Amino acid sequence: MKNSFKILGFILFLLPTSLTAEIVTINNSQISALMKENVPLIDVRREEEWKSTGIIKNSNLITFFDKEGKYDFIKFLSELNKIENIEKGLILFCRTGRRTTIIAQALEKTGKFNNIYNTKGIKAWNASKYPLTKYKN
Repeated sequence: MKNSFKILGFILFLLPTSLTAEIVTINNSQISALMKENVPLIDVRREEEWKSTGIIKNSNLITFFDKEGKYDFIKFLSELNKIENIEKGLILFCRTGRRTTIIAQALEKTGKFNNIYNTKGIKAWNASKYPLTKYKN
């Protein structure tokens, strides 16, 4: 997985910087408020993680890194473009915020997203006793 992060970092270095996107780290109450405004939440964890912890209701489940740390950024962008209300921004969600920080930086470089919201992930969500639903594939 570390090599994937290095490769993604190199790709980020090559992409032009955009002035349109802004990454903002938000807390759980801000996540809830934004979701009420129909800002989509993108849960980038893997299926076994969704099964283990559950998911946030109405979240969009799009795995970014596979178990070996590999990813397909173009495919991920394609999946994001299918999501309703993506023009309002997107809330990125993983286990602790580590993966989504990397993903947010890559998305910012594309210049395609106005508001990118990063989170502290499922661990912080669970610690604050926010609701989860069971993952069904």
